[in-house]
Amino acid sequence: MQKSKARLSHMPAGSSGEEGHGSLSTRELIFIGVGGIIGAGFFLGSGLPIKMAGPSVLLAFLLGAIVTAQVTGSLTSIAANHPVRGSFKVFADMYMGRFAGFLQGWTYYLTSILTISSEAVAMSVFSKLWFPHIASWILVSVYSAGILVLNAFGVKNFGKVESIMSVLKIGALAGFIIYLGFFVASRMMGPSATGASPVVHPLLGPGGGFFPHGFTGLMQSILIVIFAYAGIGVFGTAAAELKNPKGIDKAAWGTVIILAALYILSIGLLLMIEPWNTVSTKASPFVVAWKDVGLHWVASLFNGVVFVSSFSVMTGAVFSAGQILSNLGTTGEAPHFVTKRDRRGVEMWALVFTAACIAVAIGASYLLPSNVYSFLVSASSFFTFFNWFVILWTFLSWRIKTDEDNHFLSSLAFGQPISTVVTMLSIIVLTGYALTQHDQRVGFYFCAAVFALLSISYVLFARHSKAAATEDANED
Repeated sequence: MQKSKARLSHMPAGSSGEEGHGSLSTRELIFIGVGGIIGAGFFLGSGLPIKMAGPSVLLAFLLGAIVTAQVTGSLTSIAANHPVRGSFKVFADMYMGRFAGFLQGWTYYLTSILTISSEAVAMSVFSKLWFPHIASWILVSVYSAGILVLNAFGVKNFGKVESIMSVLKIGALAGFIIYLGFFVASRMMGPSATGASPVVHPLLGPGGGFFPHGFTGLMQSILIVIFAYAGIGVFGTAAAELKNPKGIDKAAWGTVIILAALYILSIGLLLMIEPWNTVSTKASPFVVAWKDVGLHWVASLFNGVVFVSSFSVMTGAVFSAGQILSNLGTTGEAPHFVTKRDRRGVEMWALVFTAACIAVAIGASYLLPSNVYSFLVSASSFFTFFNWFVILWTFLSWRIKTDEDNHFLSSLAFGQPISTVVTMLSIIVLTGYALTQHDQRVGFYFCAAVFALLSISYVLFARHSKAAATEDANED
């Protein structure tokens, strides 16, 4: 650890060494990890990969869990040794250079903005069940404003609220799995006692089998599946707030295992109630499944939980975005005013800046010819691919430059460094498959344009920093 600590104390100008407040327990971090991930990307967005892959979407979610484990293991390995605010943006600065840190910071921030926007749009879809006559843009505006106000109360409240919301989501999915498990088992044994016809559909039944669209369909679906795991960044940025940084490995394992189990079991049962070729994104497939088994009141209740889950993901995304933006402001890569805090330690101007970005993202989405939710999901997923690729690359660089005898290494990074390289290559291949889908290409083009603008901005930023340094040297 001596080499790591020395490196931390001599970070480049583009990094922040500010340590976290240490107010979160390991249990709260697990709930933040799960709460920051399970949202509309799963409850609503899962309909998209199901359409692409059919029953083989189960393999897509399993592969997504493995990739998530590798990324989480890489991120937590560095975070446990460097529990600082700014998380992997700081790590990219330290081990890959200023430009990598600049891109990582801003793309993660923009990913958070797109995630917040997509969750707000999804919440408006869910709430149409109760408020069918209210315009979607009004609902989206109200939900976005509400989440920003909640984050203004600080990280302590964030941990408590996330814990409560995560319990609701985990409980709802667990209830779905338990009830539907018994339902499927009883129907597979024959008609019910009432004589009703069975509604259970075998995964390998008619409709193309397990791979209705072949291997290509499976690979194309993983971009959207990754969106259901994308909130793992919340886990990394919240790690700096742990009371005991060494508890991060336990929290990481708990997060990944809970996610994989909930996703795969619930999707498997869903597809036995609702045929894959009837699933859509006009409503949550899980809500539709409850209706299919005759429990309409449970469907309405579950819709409420889905609504809360989106609110929870938005909470985590705003929290993470604030940390990254603050670090960018500290290093001069974002306006300095975003680092100013009120008497409670809350970076209020960072929230105001984030609110403005959310308004722009949502407004632009409604102006685009493509589907609003689909665009936000695909663009966010491509940004996530980039962020994860850089995290893995940073991890490899850290392993080379750090004393191997004394540093903590997460067991989630199993098989490293070979598995790390394989995961990086997999991300490249999956990006190629995603580009064969027309709707996903729109999101890619948007991301490419943003990267071009960020690169130009960095050149201007570097020139300004160099000029300022020269001026200071002349004054001395």
